[in-house]
Amino acid sequence: MLCEKCQKKQASVHFSHLVNNQIVQEVHLCQDCASEISPLPAKIGPDLPELLMTLMEPIVGRMIKEMGSTKCPSCGISYADFKKLGRFGCAEDYEVFKTGIEQLIEKIHGTTQHKGKIPSHISKTVIKESELKKLQRELERLVKEEKFEEAAQVRDKITELRKSRPSDTQ
Repeated sequence: MLCEKCQKKQASVHFSHLVNNQIVQEVHLCQDCASEISPLPAKIGPDLPELLMTLMEPIVGRMIKEMGSTKCPSCGISYADFKKLGRFGCAEDYEVFKTGIEQLIEKIHGTTQHKGKIPSHISKTVIKESELKKLQRELERLVKEEKFEEAAQVRDKITELRKSRPSDTQ
């Protein structure tokens, strides 16, 4: 569709005048003609790093205080740099800044565990592996808290789960 004003360029901005939720008039303009009428921002649409930084602000601010001057030994990026850039410098940053990332992911997604669909041909294996990891974390927690009877029960569950796994994942 051509611009209704200049009739030369492709229309990329569309204005609609609504009255009682019904379109009364539509105008289709190119970027140049639309900017003559109403100045438009240079970018239309959300800027992903900017959007993520907005979501991250409360967590990242607290984490910068907690993590202080922690830097990645590989790339040298600090948590403050991550806040500023909205991205990491290398793959090792995920482990170096794990605490902050987990809190951020939990804020964005509501959980740190994947809750999406799993292909049916691997779903049982993935579910068992996930359960095994969960039980191992629980066992570590119970041992730290010196709850040895409960820890022994969890250990037994882990042993049973490992026995029932297919041999190629052991």
